[in-house]
Amino acid sequence: LRFTNISAEKATLWWSPPENDVTHLTEGYEYEFRVMAENGAGVGPPSGTSRLFKCREPTSSPSAPTLVKVIDSTKTSITLEWTKPVFDGGMQIIGYIIEMCKASLEEWHRVNTQTCIQTRYTVTDLEPGEEYKFRVCAVNGAGKGETSEIPNAVQALDRLTSPEIDIDADFKQTHIVKNGGTVTLHIPFRGKPAPLATWTKADGELGVMVDINTTETFSTLTIENCTRYDAGKYTLVIAENQYGQGEPYEMSEPIIATEEPAPPKRLDVIDTTATTASLVWMKPEHDGGSRITGYIVETRKKGSDRWVVGGQTKSLKMVLEGLVENTEYEFRVKAQNDTGVSYPRDALTSVIVKEPRIEPTADLSGINKQLITCKTGSSFAIDIPISGRPAPKVTWKLEEMKLKETDRVSIKTSQERTTLTVKDSKRGDSGKYYLTLENAAGAECTNSVSLLEMVQESTACLLNQPGQSRAKTNTVRQYLQMVIHDYIA
Repeated sequence: LRFTNISAEKATLWWSPPENDVTHLTEGYEYEFRVMAENGAGVGPPSGTSRLFKCREPTSSPSAPTLVKVIDSTKTSITLEWTKPVFDGGMQIIGYIIEMCKASLEEWHRVNTQTCIQTRYTVTDLEPGEEYKFRVCAVNGAGKGETSEIPNAVQALDRLTSPEIDIDADFKQTHIVKNGGTVTLHIPFRGKPAPLATWTKADGELGVMVDINTTETFSTLTIENCTRYDAGKYTLVIAENQYGQGEPYEMSEPIIATEEPAPPKRLDVIDTTATTASLVWMKPEHDGGSRITGYIVETRKKGSDRWVVGGQTKSLKMVLEGLVENTEYEFRVKAQNDTGVSYPRDALTSVIVKEPRIEPTADLSGINKQLITCKTGSSFAIDIPISGRPAPKVTWKLEEMKLKETDRVSIKTSQERTTLTVKDSKRGDSGKYYLTLENAAGAECTNSVSLLEMVQESTACLLNQPGQSRAKTNTVRQYLQMVIHDYIA
């Protein structure tokens, strides 16, 4: 290797062919090669790796490529495509050589200086309107194979095709944009001559902030400073030229321009216990263009300036736990969407967290016509709705004897009702039954049930008016008269 005509910007290099080929290779093995330069300072970095070669004796050149055809053309270019040869000559195809000639001259010359590895090639720099012939041959280690020629001469001119739109997966998705953000829709298309693109918005006109940029191969719609009024489906994209109109495309999902939601409406504290508070609220006036994902409830002690997150929920109500009894609290709630959090909505007043005191009551109105009947030996049940805060203590008595649960007697009590059930009723069950409700509200309510005389076929329960209420104690009393009759065969 030697240098001549050396200047500040260029030099001419001269070299001789290699003195020796690479020898001592093993037939049937595949090899890759790379080259490194060497001077007095040492060996330089290696070149890129060559393609893979299989070491074997050449057999024969490949057969001709098949199905050579023209797939596109312009005024100055023609694009060819073909398939691989049926027979590769026993060796790997290195590439392809493309040749052409003017239809009127029959003088063939090579088009590509480097072998074409792909099975497609675009011939450029053609004369507009001129007709050309083309042929292609494959090359392997043994040399060039047979050529395959296109059947007819091809004229260099623009092909006239109706427009087609290329829709990718991104365009089919919902586009969510924050308030003040930017969204861009990019739609590639094809067609000759280059088609025009038209954008429209469903249920409205394009906004003043919409910018449309269209080239010969794509159209882009950009919306800057999005507001919720820009939300919606940009439903039709129509590419059109004088040879046809492309298929219109309707967006399957809309553009959603989002901002923070409005605050929830009306926050109320509907109940408290010694350590909890139950809150309810209403949905915001608007969701900011994006669905509400949840609500954040905050609380603070009256007089404090520090709000604490009490919990998060997706519903319109929440029970805050872990509060301090007899402490005054303030509450507020915020709505949240994908963009952010709304301003808070405060409860109208602060609330002292404590167990409310409500006098106990028993509701006998559900006993139909104040009468219950059953046959001797069958079961009867007295089911009474009750109320009171704190939940009242329930006591059932027969005359002066306090009833306990046995195999025949069952007493079931919840916060809302109490039920006395007696199986296999008999004469000994006669008498006056008392239901007593007691809590700390300072009231008394007593209910009584009287089992009276025996008659022939059935058992009857007769409801009387409630008994007296004595404010001195915390017991509620009412009474129910009941008649059990023997069954006479």
